[in-house]
Amino acid sequence: MAHPRSDYLARLDAALVGPGRTRRSLLREAADHLDDATEALVATGYDEKSAARRAVTDFGPVPDIAASFQTTLAVAASRRTAWLLLFVLGYQPLLWDSGLNLASNTAEDRSGTWLFHLLDDTIEAGNWIILAGALLLLLATGIGNRWWFNGRATARFAGAFALAATTFVPLTSVAMIVTAGGADAGLWVLALTLVVLPLACVAVSARRTLAAS
Repeated sequence: MAHPRSDYLARLDAALVGPGRTRRSLLREAADHLDDATEALVATGYDEKSAARRAVTDFGPVPDIAASFQTTLAVAASRRTAWLLLFVLGYQPLLWDSGLNLASNTAEDRSGTWLFHLLDDTIEAGNWIILAGALLLLLATGIGNRWWFNGRATARFAGAFALAATTFVPLTSVAMIVTAGGADAGLWVLALTLVVLPLACVAVSARRTLAAS
């Protein structure tokens, strides 16, 4: 028969979804609490196994503790997603404007058309909105937790916001390159490597955030 402590921690671990480091930290916290409670009960006369069972009972049912821990995991996942989004969007202006200038470095440059300028303005405005949103989410899930309880609702919003951003940016970016005349193979590889794939990583993180919330 499994030891009460080990069985409880295994069931608690199975009930949690979220970043591995945070989950392990929460499980260590639960394990330390159970160990301390067991030691205290043994000191009062309980045998070790009975003390462990009592400690588990006093700690609370797995669904109740998991629900509390899951909020912490959801917030941690949303912060990771917000940081990733902030990082990936942070270098986008370098790609499109003063740096690689992906859109205009094409074999057949049509960057003077009205559609190109519309997409250019849309991408610029969208990127600033997304950057501002990512910063606000970091504040809301960080220092904001000291002022009000936001928990899973904010995490769900962060996941949905990041998924929307990871759809908007690649679609408008590809459209901008095509409108400018279609880049050569090398520039398409750069766009895939520096825009699409990093944002795909953000999308994966966003989906995990939604799963955790």
